[in-house]
Amino acid sequence: MPSSPGTRRVVVIGGGISGLSAAYYIRQLARTSDLPVEVILLEKERRVGGKFIARREDGYLVEGGPNGFLDSKPWTLDLVRDMGMESSLLPSDQAAARRFIFSRGKLHELKASPLSFFLSDLLSLRGRLRIFGELVAPTTPPGEDTSLAEFARRRLGKEALERMLDPMVSGIFAGDPERMSLRACFPRIAELEEDYGGLVRAMVKIAAERKRAKRAGEQVPASSGPSGPGGVLTSFRGGVSELSDRLAESLGEGVRTAVGVSSVATAGGGWHIGTDRGDISSDAVILATPADAAAAILAGAAPRSAAVLAEIPYSPMAVIGLGYSLANVDDPPHGFGYLIPGIERRKILGALWTSSIFPGNRSPERHFLIRAMVGGAKDHDTPFLDDETLVAVVRRELAATMGLVAEPSFVTVFRWEKAIPLYTVGHLERLARAESLLPPGLVLTGNAYRGVGINDCVRESKVSAQRVLDHLFPA
Repeated sequence: MPSSPGTRRVVVIGGGISGLSAAYYIRQLARTSDLPVEVILLEKERRVGGKFIARREDGYLVEGGPNGFLDSKPWTLDLVRDMGMESSLLPSDQAAARRFIFSRGKLHELKASPLSFFLSDLLSLRGRLRIFGELVAPTTPPGEDTSLAEFARRRLGKEALERMLDPMVSGIFAGDPERMSLRACFPRIAELEEDYGGLVRAMVKIAAERKRAKRAGEQVPASSGPSGPGGVLTSFRGGVSELSDRLAESLGEGVRTAVGVSSVATAGGGWHIGTDRGDISSDAVILATPADAAAAILAGAAPRSAAVLAEIPYSPMAVIGLGYSLANVDDPPHGFGYLIPGIERRKILGALWTSSIFPGNRSPERHFLIRAMVGGAKDHDTPFLDDETLVAVVRRELAATMGLVAEPSFVTVFRWEKAIPLYTVGHLERLARAESLLPPGLVLTGNAYRGVGINDCVRESKVSAQRVLDHLFPA
Protein backbone atom coordinates (compact mmCIF):
# COMPACT_ATOMS: atom_id res chain seq x y z
CA MET A 1 0.00 0.00 0.00
CA PRO A 2 1.13 3.64 -0.47
CA SER A 3 3.12 5.02 2.44
CA SER A 4 0.45 7.59 3.41
CA PRO A 5 -3.11 8.51 2.43
CA GLY A 6 -3.28 10.41 -0.86
CA THR A 7 0.16 9.27 -1.99
CA ARG A 8 0.27 7.82 -5.50
CA ARG A 9 2.56 4.88 -6.16
CA VAL A 10 4.54 4.40 -9.37
CA VAL A 11 6.29 1.11 -10.05
CA VAL A 12 9.20 1.12 -12.51
CA ILE A 13 10.01 -2.32 -13.89
CA GLY A 14 13.62 -2.67 -15.05
CA GLY A 15 16.80 -1.39 -13.41
CA GLY A 16 18.94 -0.41 -16.39
CA ILE A 17 19.81 3.21 -17.13
CA SER A 18 16.30 3.85 -18.50
CA GLY A 19 14.45 2.52 -15.46
CA LEU A 20 16.82 4.15 -12.99
CA SER A 21 16.58 7.51 -14.74
CA ALA A 22 12.79 7.30 -14.98
CA ALA A 23 12.48 6.55 -11.26
CA TYR A 24 14.86 9.38 -10.42
CA TYR A 25 12.98 11.88 -12.57
CA ILE A 26 9.59 10.90 -11.16
CA ARG A 27 10.86 11.68 -7.68
CA GLN A 28 12.57 14.91 -8.70
CA LEU A 29 9.66 16.23 -10.76
CA ALA A 30 7.18 15.27 -8.04
CA ARG A 31 9.22 17.06 -5.38
CA THR A 32 9.53 20.16 -7.56
CA SER A 33 5.73 20.31 -7.92
CA ASP A 34 5.07 19.13 -4.34
CA LEU A 35 3.22 16.03 -5.52
CA PRO A 36 2.80 13.05 -3.14
CA VAL A 37 4.44 10.18 -5.03
CA GLU A 38 6.12 6.97 -3.92
CA VAL A 39 8.46 5.25 -6.41
CA ILE A 40 9.40 1.58 -6.37
CA LEU A 41 11.88 0.12 -8.87
CA LEU A 42 11.89 -3.63 -9.48
CA GLU A 43 14.89 -5.38 -11.06
CA LYS A 44 15.05 -9.13 -11.66
CA GLU A 45 18.85 -9.35 -11.36
CA ARG A 46 20.75 -8.98 -8.09
CA ARG A 47 22.37 -5.79 -9.34
CA VAL A 48 21.07 -2.74 -11.17
CA GLY A 49 22.67 -1.13 -14.20
CA GLY A 50 21.96 -3.70 -16.91
CA LYS A 51 24.75 -3.43 -19.48
CA PHE A 52 26.47 -0.74 -17.41
CA ILE A 53 28.99 -3.22 -16.08
CA ALA A 54 32.77 -3.29 -15.80
CA ARG A 55 35.46 -5.66 -14.63
CA ARG A 56 38.31 -4.22 -12.62
CA GLU A 57 41.30 -6.53 -12.51
CA ASP A 58 45.10 -6.21 -12.57
CA GLY A 59 44.80 -2.44 -12.99
CA TYR A 60 42.43 -2.70 -15.97
CA LEU A 61 38.88 -1.35 -16.14
CA VAL A 62 37.03 -3.09 -18.96
CA GLU A 63 33.44 -2.13 -19.72
CA GLY A 64 31.10 -4.77 -21.07
CA GLY A 65 28.63 -2.36 -22.62
CA PRO A 66 28.63 1.33 -23.57
CA ASN A 67 31.74 3.30 -22.71
CA GLY A 68 30.28 6.80 -22.60
CA PHE A 69 28.01 9.43 -24.10
CA LEU A 70 28.51 12.44 -26.35
CA ASP A 71 28.51 15.84 -24.66
CA SER A 72 26.91 17.47 -27.73
CA LYS A 73 23.48 16.59 -26.34
CA PRO A 74 22.37 17.98 -22.96
CA TRP A 75 20.39 15.16 -21.40
CA THR A 76 23.01 13.05 -19.63
CA LEU A 77 25.11 16.06 -18.66
CA ASP A 78 22.04 17.70 -17.14
CA LEU A 79 21.35 14.54 -15.13
CA VAL A 80 24.98 14.37 -13.98
CA ARG A 81 24.93 18.00 -12.86
CA ASP A 82 21.61 17.51 -11.08
CA MET A 83 23.18 14.73 -9.04
CA GLY A 84 26.39 16.67 -8.38
CA MET A 85 28.61 14.20 -10.24
CA GLU A 86 30.59 16.65 -12.38
CA SER A 87 33.87 15.82 -10.64
CA SER A 88 33.52 12.18 -11.72
CA LEU A 89 33.25 12.99 -15.44
CA LEU A 90 36.04 11.77 -17.70
CA PRO A 91 36.18 13.34 -21.17
CA SER A 92 37.98 11.36 -23.83
CA ASP A 93 41.38 12.39 -25.09
CA GLN A 94 41.75 14.42 -28.27
CA ALA A 95 43.09 11.25 -29.89
CA ALA A 96 39.53 9.88 -29.83
CA ALA A 97 38.69 12.23 -32.69
CA ARG A 98 40.80 9.99 -34.96
CA ARG A 99 38.55 7.20 -36.26
CA PHE A 100 39.38 4.54 -38.80
CA ILE A 101 37.80 2.04 -41.16
CA PHE A 102 39.58 -1.13 -42.19
CA SER A 103 39.04 -1.58 -45.91
CA ARG A 104 40.93 -3.34 -48.70
CA GLY A 105 43.68 -4.51 -46.39
CA LYS A 106 44.50 -1.34 -44.45
CA LEU A 107 43.22 1.22 -41.97
CA HIS A 108 41.85 4.44 -43.46
CA GLU A 109 41.48 7.46 -41.22
CA LEU A 110 38.14 9.21 -41.56
CA LYS A 111 38.85 12.88 -42.09
CA ALA A 112 36.73 15.54 -40.44
CA SER A 113 36.56 17.96 -43.36
CA PRO A 114 34.66 17.09 -46.55
CA LEU A 115 37.66 18.11 -48.69
CA SER A 116 40.05 15.82 -46.80
CA PHE A 117 37.50 13.03 -47.04
CA PHE A 118 37.22 13.39 -50.81
CA LEU A 119 41.00 13.31 -51.11
CA SER A 120 41.27 10.08 -49.10
CA ASP A 121 41.36 6.66 -50.72
CA LEU A 122 38.74 4.97 -48.54
CA LEU A 123 36.51 5.02 -51.62
CA SER A 124 37.72 4.58 -55.17
CA LEU A 125 37.76 7.64 -57.42
CA ARG A 126 34.59 6.37 -59.03
CA GLY A 127 32.99 5.95 -55.60
CA ARG A 128 33.93 9.48 -54.58
CA LEU A 129 32.64 10.98 -57.81
CA ARG A 130 29.39 9.04 -57.41
CA ILE A 131 28.73 10.94 -54.18
CA PHE A 132 28.37 14.14 -56.21
CA GLY A 133 25.42 12.45 -57.87
CA GLU A 134 23.66 12.94 -54.54
CA LEU A 135 22.82 16.44 -55.76
CA VAL A 136 20.38 15.05 -58.32
CA ALA A 137 19.27 11.88 -56.54
CA PRO A 138 15.50 11.49 -56.00
CA THR A 139 14.29 12.20 -52.47
CA THR A 140 12.42 9.78 -50.26
CA PRO A 141 8.65 10.18 -50.80
CA PRO A 142 7.04 12.17 -47.94
CA GLY A 143 5.98 9.99 -45.04
CA GLU A 144 7.68 6.87 -46.39
CA ASP A 145 10.16 4.91 -44.34
CA THR A 146 13.08 3.38 -46.17
CA SER A 147 15.99 1.15 -45.27
CA LEU A 148 19.41 2.63 -44.64
CA ALA A 149 20.76 0.55 -47.51
CA GLU A 150 18.14 1.76 -50.01
CA PHE A 151 18.73 5.37 -48.96
CA ALA A 152 22.51 5.09 -49.25
CA ARG A 153 22.43 3.35 -52.63
CA ARG A 154 20.02 5.91 -54.04
CA ARG A 155 21.79 8.99 -52.74
CA LEU A 156 25.46 8.02 -52.31
CA GLY A 157 26.05 4.87 -54.34
CA LYS A 158 26.74 1.22 -53.68
CA GLU A 159 30.38 1.68 -52.69
CA ALA A 160 29.60 4.34 -50.08
CA LEU A 161 27.00 2.00 -48.63
CA GLU A 162 29.39 -0.94 -48.42
CA ARG A 163 32.51 0.91 -47.26
CA MET A 164 31.10 3.74 -45.12
CA LEU A 165 27.50 3.32 -44.00
CA ASP A 166 27.66 -0.41 -43.30
CA PRO A 167 30.47 -0.12 -40.71
CA MET A 168 28.76 2.92 -39.17
CA VAL A 169 25.60 0.88 -38.67
CA SER A 170 27.68 -1.96 -37.22
CA GLY A 171 29.35 0.43 -34.80
CA ILE A 172 26.10 1.83 -33.43
CA PHE A 173 23.58 -1.00 -33.77
CA ALA A 174 25.58 -4.07 -34.83
CA GLY A 175 22.81 -4.13 -37.42
CA ASP A 176 22.15 -4.86 -41.08
CA PRO A 177 21.52 -1.69 -43.15
CA GLU A 178 19.32 -3.68 -45.54
CA ARG A 179 16.75 -4.04 -42.74
CA MET A 180 17.31 -0.94 -40.62
CA SER A 181 14.95 2.05 -40.74
CA LEU A 182 16.41 5.40 -41.78
CA ARG A 183 13.86 7.45 -39.84
CA ALA A 184 14.22 5.41 -36.65
CA CYS A 185 18.00 4.97 -36.68
CA PHE A 186 19.16 8.30 -38.10
CA PRO A 187 16.26 10.76 -37.82
CA ARG A 188 18.58 13.73 -38.35
CA ILE A 189 19.65 12.41 -41.77
CA ALA A 190 16.01 11.95 -42.74
CA GLU A 191 15.31 15.53 -41.62
CA LEU A 192 18.22 16.92 -43.64
CA GLU A 193 16.95 15.25 -46.80
CA GLU A 194 13.43 16.52 -46.16
CA ASP A 195 14.48 20.07 -45.23
CA TYR A 196 17.27 20.66 -47.75
CA GLY A 197 16.51 18.20 -50.54
CA GLY A 198 19.77 16.30 -50.07
CA LEU A 199 22.79 15.77 -47.82
CA VAL A 200 25.33 17.74 -49.86
CA ARG A 201 23.00 20.73 -50.06
CA ALA A 202 22.39 20.44 -46.32
CA MET A 203 26.13 20.28 -45.58
CA VAL A 204 26.83 23.40 -47.64
CA LYS A 205 23.98 25.41 -46.15
CA ILE A 206 24.67 24.35 -42.58
CA ALA A 207 28.36 25.23 -42.99
CA ALA A 208 27.33 28.70 -44.18
CA GLU A 209 24.96 29.08 -41.23
CA ARG A 210 27.72 28.07 -38.80
CA LYS A 211 30.12 30.62 -40.29
CA ARG A 212 27.49 33.34 -39.95
CA ALA A 213 26.85 32.35 -36.33
CA LYS A 214 30.57 32.42 -35.52
CA ARG A 215 30.94 35.88 -37.04
CA ALA A 216 28.00 37.04 -34.94
CA GLY A 217 29.64 35.65 -31.81
CA GLU A 218 26.96 33.03 -31.28
CA GLN A 219 27.66 29.65 -29.72
CA VAL A 220 27.96 26.96 -32.37
CA PRO A 221 27.16 23.36 -31.33
CA ALA A 222 29.44 20.49 -32.28
CA SER A 223 28.67 19.15 -35.73
CA SER A 224 28.80 15.72 -37.27
CA GLY A 225 30.85 14.97 -40.32
CA PRO A 226 32.45 12.17 -42.33
CA SER A 227 34.60 11.18 -39.34
CA GLY A 228 31.68 10.56 -37.04
CA PRO A 229 29.18 12.22 -34.72
CA GLY A 230 29.91 15.60 -33.19
CA GLY A 231 30.77 16.11 -29.55
CA VAL A 232 33.27 14.68 -27.10
CA LEU A 233 32.84 11.12 -25.85
CA THR A 234 32.48 11.45 -22.08
CA SER A 235 32.50 8.79 -19.39
CA PHE A 236 33.28 8.53 -15.68
CA ARG A 237 36.53 7.74 -13.89
CA GLY A 238 35.04 4.50 -12.63
CA GLY A 239 33.19 3.69 -15.86
CA VAL A 240 29.58 4.41 -16.81
CA SER A 241 28.36 2.18 -13.96
CA GLU A 242 29.16 5.13 -11.69
CA LEU A 243 26.06 6.78 -13.11
CA SER A 244 23.75 3.80 -12.56
CA ASP A 245 25.18 3.21 -9.08
CA ARG A 246 24.59 6.83 -8.08
CA LEU A 247 21.03 6.75 -9.41
CA ALA A 248 20.30 3.60 -7.41
CA GLU A 249 21.84 5.15 -4.32
CA SER A 250 19.60 8.21 -4.70
CA LEU A 251 16.52 5.96 -4.81
CA GLY A 252 17.49 4.22 -1.56
CA GLU A 253 15.04 1.61 -0.33
CA GLY A 254 12.84 2.22 -3.36
CA VAL A 255 15.11 -0.15 -5.31
CA ARG A 256 14.25 -3.83 -4.98
CA THR A 257 16.57 -6.27 -6.72
CA ALA A 258 16.14 -9.99 -7.42
CA VAL A 259 12.44 -9.44 -8.06
CA GLY A 260 11.11 -10.98 -11.26
CA VAL A 261 7.91 -9.52 -12.69
CA SER A 262 5.60 -11.94 -14.49
CA SER A 263 2.55 -9.82 -15.30
CA VAL A 264 0.69 -6.56 -14.96
CA ALA A 265 -3.08 -6.16 -14.89
CA THR A 266 -5.47 -3.26 -14.46
CA ALA A 267 -7.21 -3.24 -11.09
CA GLY A 268 -9.72 -0.67 -9.88
CA GLY A 269 -8.26 2.25 -11.79
CA GLY A 270 -4.72 1.20 -10.91
CA TRP A 271 -2.43 -1.74 -11.50
CA HIS A 272 -1.78 -5.17 -10.05
CA ILE A 273 1.80 -6.38 -10.58
CA GLY A 274 2.60 -10.06 -10.25
CA THR A 275 6.13 -10.87 -9.05
CA ASP A 276 7.98 -13.89 -7.71
CA ARG A 277 8.20 -12.10 -4.34
CA GLY A 278 4.51 -11.37 -3.97
CA ASP A 279 2.04 -9.06 -5.69
CA ILE A 280 2.30 -5.26 -5.68
CA SER A 281 -0.33 -2.62 -6.31
CA SER A 282 0.38 0.70 -8.02
CA ASP A 283 -1.32 3.69 -9.58
CA ALA A 284 0.95 3.73 -12.66
CA VAL A 285 3.65 1.58 -14.24
CA ILE A 286 6.72 2.35 -16.32
CA LEU A 287 8.04 -0.65 -18.23
CA ALA A 288 11.77 -0.15 -18.76
CA THR A 289 12.74 -3.70 -19.69
CA PRO A 290 13.99 -5.02 -23.04
CA ALA A 291 11.19 -5.30 -25.59
CA ASP A 292 10.80 -9.08 -25.38
CA ALA A 293 10.53 -8.95 -21.59
CA ALA A 294 7.99 -6.13 -21.86
CA ALA A 295 6.00 -8.25 -24.30
CA ALA A 296 5.88 -11.17 -21.89
CA ILE A 297 4.78 -8.95 -19.00
CA LEU A 298 2.10 -7.25 -21.12
CA ALA A 299 0.71 -10.43 -22.69
CA GLY A 300 -2.38 -10.44 -20.51
CA ALA A 301 -3.04 -6.70 -20.07
CA ALA A 302 -2.32 -5.54 -23.61
CA PRO A 303 -1.88 -8.53 -25.96
CA ARG A 304 -1.88 -6.53 -29.19
CA SER A 305 0.83 -4.19 -27.90
CA ALA A 306 2.76 -7.19 -26.62
CA ALA A 307 2.65 -8.82 -30.06
CA VAL A 308 4.26 -5.74 -31.63
CA LEU A 309 6.98 -5.50 -28.98
CA ALA A 310 7.80 -9.20 -29.31
CA GLU A 311 8.76 -8.59 -32.94
CA ILE A 312 11.55 -6.12 -32.14
CA PRO A 313 14.78 -8.03 -32.94
CA TYR A 314 18.10 -7.76 -31.14
CA SER A 315 21.68 -8.31 -32.25
CA PRO A 316 23.92 -10.60 -30.19
CA MET A 317 27.42 -9.51 -29.30
CA ALA A 318 30.54 -10.41 -27.40
CA VAL A 319 32.94 -7.77 -26.09
CA ILE A 320 36.48 -9.02 -25.61
CA GLY A 321 38.93 -6.96 -23.57
CA LEU A 322 42.63 -7.59 -24.23
CA GLY A 323 45.45 -5.98 -22.27
CA TYR A 324 49.01 -5.72 -23.55
CA SER A 325 52.35 -4.71 -22.13
CA LEU A 326 53.67 -1.82 -24.20
CA ALA A 327 57.05 -3.51 -24.05
CA ASN A 328 55.59 -6.07 -26.49
CA VAL A 329 53.80 -3.61 -28.79
CA ASP A 330 55.89 -2.03 -31.52
CA ASP A 331 53.55 0.87 -32.32
CA PRO A 332 50.77 1.57 -29.80
CA PRO A 333 47.59 2.63 -31.59
CA HIS A 334 46.59 6.30 -31.40
CA GLY A 335 42.94 7.12 -31.91
CA PHE A 336 39.43 5.92 -31.13
CA GLY A 337 39.60 2.64 -32.99
CA TYR A 338 38.24 1.20 -36.20
CA LEU A 339 35.20 -0.46 -37.75
CA ILE A 340 35.12 -3.06 -40.50
CA PRO A 341 32.67 -3.19 -43.43
CA GLY A 342 30.78 -6.47 -43.76
CA ILE A 343 32.09 -6.84 -47.30
CA GLU A 344 35.54 -7.54 -45.80
CA ARG A 345 34.21 -10.82 -44.33
CA ARG A 346 36.13 -10.44 -41.08
CA LYS A 347 35.12 -12.09 -37.81
CA ILE A 348 35.11 -8.90 -35.72
CA LEU A 349 33.01 -5.78 -36.16
CA GLY A 350 35.91 -3.60 -35.08
CA ALA A 351 38.00 -2.62 -32.07
CA LEU A 352 38.23 0.34 -29.68
CA TRP A 353 41.64 1.52 -28.51
CA THR A 354 40.44 2.16 -24.99
CA SER A 355 43.76 3.27 -23.51
CA SER A 356 44.08 5.89 -26.23
CA ILE A 357 40.51 7.09 -25.67
CA PHE A 358 40.92 7.39 -21.88
CA PRO A 359 44.71 7.45 -21.28
CA GLY A 360 45.90 6.73 -17.77
CA ASN A 361 42.50 5.50 -16.60
CA ARG A 362 41.57 2.15 -18.14
CA SER A 363 44.88 0.27 -17.96
CA PRO A 364 47.93 0.14 -15.70
CA GLU A 365 51.02 2.17 -16.51
CA ARG A 366 52.96 0.94 -19.55
CA HIS A 367 50.05 -1.25 -20.62
CA PHE A 368 47.34 -0.87 -23.26
CA LEU A 369 43.70 -2.00 -23.37
CA ILE A 370 41.74 -2.87 -26.52
CA ARG A 371 38.05 -3.83 -26.70
CA ALA A 372 37.06 -5.93 -29.71
CA MET A 373 33.41 -6.43 -30.74
CA VAL A 374 32.13 -9.65 -32.27
CA GLY A 375 28.71 -10.68 -33.56
CA GLY A 376 25.87 -8.46 -34.72
CA ALA A 377 22.80 -9.02 -36.86
CA LYS A 378 24.80 -10.90 -39.51
CA ASP A 379 26.71 -13.21 -37.16
CA HIS A 380 24.77 -15.00 -34.43
CA ASP A 381 27.34 -17.74 -33.87
CA THR A 382 30.79 -16.27 -33.18
CA PRO A 383 29.84 -14.49 -29.91
CA PHE A 384 28.99 -17.84 -28.33
CA LEU A 385 32.17 -19.74 -29.12
CA ASP A 386 33.95 -20.95 -26.00
CA ASP A 387 36.35 -18.42 -24.48
CA GLU A 388 39.54 -20.02 -25.76
CA THR A 389 38.28 -20.29 -29.33
CA LEU A 390 36.73 -16.82 -29.29
CA VAL A 391 39.90 -15.14 -28.03
CA ALA A 392 41.96 -17.00 -30.65
CA VAL A 393 39.60 -15.74 -33.38
CA VAL A 394 39.88 -12.17 -32.11
CA ARG A 395 43.67 -12.32 -31.89
CA ARG A 396 43.88 -13.52 -35.51
CA GLU A 397 41.61 -10.68 -36.59
CA LEU A 398 43.62 -8.05 -34.72
CA ALA A 399 46.77 -9.36 -36.35
CA ALA A 400 45.19 -9.22 -39.81
CA THR A 401 43.56 -5.80 -39.44
CA MET A 402 45.95 -3.77 -37.28
CA GLY A 403 49.10 -5.87 -37.24
CA LEU A 404 48.90 -6.67 -33.53
CA VAL A 405 50.61 -10.02 -32.95
CA ALA A 406 51.72 -9.66 -29.31
CA GLU A 407 50.46 -12.07 -26.68
CA PRO A 408 47.91 -10.36 -24.41
CA SER A 409 48.72 -10.34 -20.71
CA PHE A 410 45.08 -9.84 -19.76
CA VAL A 411 41.83 -11.12 -21.32
CA THR A 412 38.18 -10.85 -20.33
CA VAL A 413 34.96 -11.65 -22.20
CA PHE A 414 31.40 -10.31 -21.95
CA ARG A 415 28.56 -11.95 -23.86
CA TRP A 416 25.16 -10.48 -24.64
CA GLU A 417 22.51 -12.65 -26.25
CA LYS A 418 20.46 -9.50 -26.86
CA ALA A 419 22.96 -6.68 -27.00
CA ILE A 420 21.31 -3.93 -29.04
CA PRO A 421 17.73 -3.56 -30.32
CA LEU A 422 17.35 -3.24 -34.09
CA TYR A 423 15.02 -0.61 -35.53
CA THR A 424 13.84 -2.25 -38.72
CA VAL A 425 11.86 -0.52 -41.48
CA GLY A 426 8.47 0.57 -40.15
CA HIS A 427 9.71 0.63 -36.53
CA LEU A 428 8.25 4.01 -35.58
CA GLU A 429 4.86 3.22 -37.05
CA ARG A 430 4.69 -0.11 -35.20
CA LEU A 431 5.80 1.56 -31.97
CA ALA A 432 3.11 4.23 -32.27
CA ARG A 433 0.52 1.49 -32.78
CA ALA A 434 1.76 -0.48 -29.78
CA GLU A 435 1.70 2.58 -27.52
CA SER A 436 -1.78 3.60 -28.68
CA LEU A 437 -3.07 0.21 -27.54
CA LEU A 438 -1.67 0.45 -23.99
CA PRO A 439 -4.09 1.02 -21.10
CA PRO A 440 -3.84 4.47 -19.44
CA GLY A 441 -1.23 4.68 -16.72
CA LEU A 442 1.28 2.36 -18.37
CA VAL A 443 4.28 3.83 -20.19
CA LEU A 444 7.11 2.21 -22.15
CA THR A 445 10.68 3.47 -22.04
CA GLY A 446 14.09 2.03 -22.88
CA ASN A 447 16.56 1.71 -25.73
CA ALA A 448 14.24 -0.53 -27.79
CA TYR A 449 12.12 2.39 -28.86
CA ARG A 450 13.56 5.83 -29.71
CA GLY A 451 17.33 5.65 -29.50
CA VAL A 452 19.96 3.21 -28.26
CA GLY A 453 22.50 5.66 -26.77
CA ILE A 454 22.78 6.78 -23.16
CA ASN A 455 21.59 10.27 -24.09
CA ASP A 456 18.53 8.80 -25.79
CA CYS A 457 17.66 6.65 -22.79
CA VAL A 458 17.98 9.53 -20.33
CA ARG A 459 15.91 11.85 -22.54
CA GLU A 460 13.11 9.33 -23.00
CA SER A 461 13.11 8.45 -19.29
CA LYS A 462 12.42 12.06 -18.36
CA VAL A 463 9.64 12.25 -20.95
CA SER A 464 8.14 9.04 -19.56
CA ALA A 465 8.33 10.33 -15.98
CA GLN A 466 6.44 13.47 -16.95
CA ARG A 467 3.80 11.45 -18.81
CA VAL A 468 3.15 9.36 -15.72
CA LEU A 469 2.83 12.41 -13.48
CA ASP A 470 0.49 14.08 -15.97
CA HIS A 471 -1.66 10.95 -15.85
CA LEU A 472 -1.72 10.80 -12.05
CA PHE A 473 -2.14 14.54 -11.49
CA PRO A 474 -3.99 15.97 -14.50
CA ALA A 475 -4.07 19.76 -14.72
